[in-house]
Amino acid sequence: MLMRIGLALSLVWGACTLPAQAQEVELAWKFAQGDPTFYQKLKTSTTQTMKVMGQTIIQNLDQEFIFSWTVKSVDADKVVLEQKIEAAAMKINLAGNEVRFDTQAKEAADNPLSSYFRPLIGSVFTITLDANKMTVLSVGGREDFIKKMKEANPQMEPLLRVILTDEQLRQMCEPAFTSVPDRGTKVNVNDTWSRTSTLSMGPIGTFDTKYDYKYLGTEKRTIDGKEVTLHKIEMKTSLTYKAPEEKDRGGLNFRIESGKLDTSEATGTILFNAEIGRVFETKMDVKLKGKLDISVTDVKSEVELEQTQKTETTFTDKSPIEAPK
Repeated sequence: MLMRIGLALSLVWGACTLPAQAQEVELAWKFAQGDPTFYQKLKTSTTQTMKVMGQTIIQNLDQEFIFSWTVKSVDADKVVLEQKIEAAAMKINLAGNEVRFDTQAKEAADNPLSSYFRPLIGSVFTITLDANKMTVLSVGGREDFIKKMKEANPQMEPLLRVILTDEQLRQMCEPAFTSVPDRGTKVNVNDTWSRTSTLSMGPIGTFDTKYDYKYLGTEKRTIDGKEVTLHKIEMKTSLTYKAPEEKDRGGLNFRIESGKLDTSEATGTILFNAEIGRVFETKMDVKLKGKLDISVTDVKSEVELEQTQKTETTFTDKSPIEAPK
């Protein structure tokens, strides 16, 4: 039971030079009809320590996803992108017991992770963006995704319908595109801007997040043998957690009655390629600490939680998918 609680919580929490002075610049995503497909690799490493019922449980979780992005249509008001899950890998070490799964492995063993990850591959979502603010207007593909997951694990359908509503999918996608100012806005070194997000996860609770950005200037990178000027943005986030309301507490094999979580550290950097209009790389470190009051079959327990998470995202023109291992 403790393993299931830990896994559920952790799944939710899912050659440079020194910066140089930069002139006023517009940092804006650029999309055009007929643009070639580009790729995104998302890597997350999480260490979680839980103290519950006199036990200390340490869990290490490594995840990697590869997505492809294709421009479907562009006009003055909106951009429509197609996102496809191309590959996924995950490794969990809980109290010394390790389980892993990699869709790129030639012979991936069957285990509890395989039934979760195999149906993900090939899933397609249609993301519609506001062309000026880069906010997400809608996300299509939810029903097909839930259907694929249901066929692999029918018990997951009720929970997926609660925690993956259309609004929740929209909120999950948005931070990837709203890290730069609105189109037409130019920035100088040390200029700042902010964004906010509210993600309601049903029986898990609600996360209110504020993102604060600061433009630091430029730095050089050598990419595919060519020197490229990238624009560096500092990112800091603050998170406020709210336990689920009574009406939202069903759907899990445990209930979160109350809780408080705080981010003691949440900082990162973004490197943006203004020439092609796309994020090149993001890095983020988050430290989370707090307590949750949880009940399992009417037995209430206090869970002390400490979590550190490192996230790195890179965007490339070439597919990062490796040959079968």
